Amino acid sequence: LKDSYLIDVREPEEVIQGMIPSAVNLPLSVLATALHLEPNTFKEKYGFNKPEHPQEVIFYCRSGVRSTTASDVAKRNGYTNILNYKGSWLEWVEKENKKSS
Repeated sequence: LKDSYLIDVREPEEVIQGMIPSAVNLPLSVLATALHLEPNTFKEKYGFNKPEHPQEVIFYCRSGVRSTTASDVAKRNGYTNILNYKGSWLEWVEKENKKSS
């Protein structure tokens, strides 16, 4: 059982540009449907274990708009330990660029 999940809710064509290390991709467009799947079906389809309700789930997208929606969707689906990385990908990239300059 993982302690927490970092979920990138951008679409696959955006994720090609890069993801935050350790993140998994679950696009916002399929999130609600995905959270209704049986754990086995979920893993088969998305390649990682379905987060369990008490687990910490952190959402991010490009700029924080979709991750806010994703947090609401997860809340409605019984998840209680939800974090929204409001700065999302843009903030993370900026911080990484500062490190390397």
